[in-house]
Amino acid sequence: MEPIPGEIKEAFKRAQGKLDGRTLRLAEIQAMLIKSVATLQQAFICIDALDEFPAKHRPELWESLQYISRECPNIRLFITGRPHIREEVRKYFPGYPDLPSIKPTKKDINGYVTMRLEGDPQSNVMDPELETDILKIIP
Repeated sequence: MEPIPGEIKEAFKRAQGKLDGRTLRLAEIQAMLIKSVATLQQAFICIDALDEFPAKHRPELWESLQYISRECPNIRLFITGRPHIREEVRKYFPGYPDLPSIKPTKKDINGYVTMRLEGDPQSNVMDPELETDILKIIP
């Protein structure tokens, strides 16, 4: 992307210093995002672990994503979350073309747990029997 447009820099500078006594409002952020990506051939909004975002605030987020998607057809959404998020996607984006389900295998989980155990800063206190139990039970 080319340098950030001046009005966007200025808006963030104002919000950072709170010179006008307030932070940026949702409508201002949406307008800046739309203006920023409108010139791009394609842009992606990636939201990881949406299920961890408070449920009471998700409707406002979904409505914002709907608005941004309507205003910028060049935007693609990439959203991850637990299975119940699929129903929210279908509710706010009926006919959404692709809702793949990705599930970790036991091997994936075992690899992740092993990596975390190896990266433990207090690995010297780990009992080998406990480590074996962790690798057997968690996956």
